[in-house]
Amino acid sequence: MTAIKGIVALLLAAGVTGAQAQTIFKYQRPDGEIVYSDSPVKGAKRVGEVDPAPAPAAAQAEVPRRAPDLAERRSAALDDADARIKAAAQALQEAEKRQQKGIEPMPGDRLGNAGGNSRLAPRYFSRQQDNAADVDAARANLEEAYRLRNEARD
Repeated sequence: MTAIKGIVALLLAAGVTGAQAQTIFKYQRPDGEIVYSDSPVKGAKRVGEVDPAPAPAAAQAEVPRRAPDLAERRSAALDDADARIKAAAQALQEAEKRQQKGIEPMPGDRLGNAGGNSRLAPRYFSRQQDNAADVDAARANLEEAYRLRNEARD
């Protein structure tokens, strides 16, 4: 049964292709009426030929691109939001690593005291505050990225 359907489909496709390649003839009947036909018309005089219209496939190739629909725009917005979340999460992770690494005093961060002891210099505490501010900013950026993605989902 499937083979028969395939053969019928093939014959139909061949018929459509053949029809597109045929020439259309222009005939004039004895009463003056003009008739267009792809086969001879009895009692009419052939006065010309007309080329068929171009194939529909060629016409479709010239169709301008359509604007993206709502689903495509939403999908693109979600992809952008996911990329922003990924970048923000990476930035937060790097800021947290810098903060952890910055806990240990660096050379020159200690100042000597009169009793032979030492204390941490103000620049150490300033660096700790800067690292904490970087982590807070990265965390806020990540939260904003999540908020924007949630808005795009709605």
